[in-house]
Amino acid sequence: MSTSAKLLLPALLGLYQLPVQAQWYETTGRAPIRQGDEATARAQATEDAVKRALLFAGVSVRSVQQVTDGLLTQESLQVESSGEVQNVQLVTETTRDGYFEVTIRADIEPAESVCPTLAYRKKLLITPFRLANPEQAIVGDLFNIGKVSGKVFSSKLEEVGHSSWPAAYNNPVDVTALSYLERKALQQQLGARYILTASIDDVSLGGSTGTNWTFWTDADRDRYYHLQVQVFDLAEERTVFSQKYQTTSVWTFRKSTDLDPSYHRFWETTYGQAAERILNAAAMDVEEAIRCEPLQAEVTQVKENQVLLNIGKAHGAQIGDTFKLVHRREVPDSFGRIQPLLAVTELTVRVTQLSSEAAWAESVDAKLLANIQAGDVAMPARLPVDEFGDPADTTED
Repeated sequence: MSTSAKLLLPALLGLYQLPVQAQWYETTGRAPIRQGDEATARAQATEDAVKRALLFAGVSVRSVQQVTDGLLTQESLQVESSGEVQNVQLVTETTRDGYFEVTIRADIEPAESVCPTLAYRKKLLITPFRLANPEQAIVGDLFNIGKVSGKVFSSKLEEVGHSSWPAAYNNPVDVTALSYLERKALQQQLGARYILTASIDDVSLGGSTGTNWTFWTDADRDRYYHLQVQVFDLAEERTVFSQKYQTTSVWTFRKSTDLDPSYHRFWETTYGQAAERILNAAAMDVEEAIRCEPLQAEVTQVKENQVLLNIGKAHGAQIGDTFKLVHRREVPDSFGRIQPLLAVTELTVRVTQLSSEAAWAESVDAKLLANIQAGDVAMPARLPVDEFGDPADTTED
């Protein structure tokens, strides 16, 4: 499923520097038409478009169902119960190549100030999804369901990820068992502060359902898909997001039928579609949970009045962005464990050159940065752009 989103008025990057005000957003959602059911596909595409509009605007998605229901019955509606969604219009709807497409236009006013890190993408390490009980996968040959579910999830997060940047990390990891030095090493080596772990806890078969069977077939049975997702902050050793998802769908195949999730045939089944909806919901939730999380760029090099930061175009950084420099020190706590200590300085730097994952930034008042060293960090600063004039475009690829 692929969609697009665009802002109809000011650019998204400038939103966090402006007073909160209503903006018009246009988004397009797509959903596959299964077995000719256009009504369901239309509803799913509409809900997808609404979610993307709200996520793109940086507000909660709690109004999704109400707005979706309204759009399915009329072309424009006022949402009186929400201070965020003022007006939604259905622009176009069409079918193409087996998909239903819905384009909407929404007038959205965030209830609270948009967070300063919304314009940046936080790199999120995605570890392999673990299958908790492999013996449950024997029927249907679902042993790859964890691995493939992780790939499907990452793909969906990439689609909606205005604030998250999913990156595969192929080694299973127990985040609760990591020491401070191990967490620091992961951050420095991979340039990521956040890591996602997930487990599929139940893919077992339930009781028989319906009467669609004869003596030469197996009875249709319920089958479960239970997913648990956790996002962990490596810098502060805390859980950012944790959620369990559960669904049940009918399993219509004989015990001897193999449906390896590595192949598209599995995801076309009723059970596969139910699992995909769970993964889509989880991706939306993770994107919403991480969008206002702190962003720290690490100082990797210091040269007179300039610093090299490990943040670049891929993170959403732009020429002229400003960052406040912060000293980072390591001190032992009362139990002798090493803990980070952050001390905000009065030094502010402005990005002057960019590459994909790095940026050179110089002191805004030309001060030498003698007290700053590699390992210190930089955080987004909310300074007016016109304080420095119009920056020259010195982007370097």
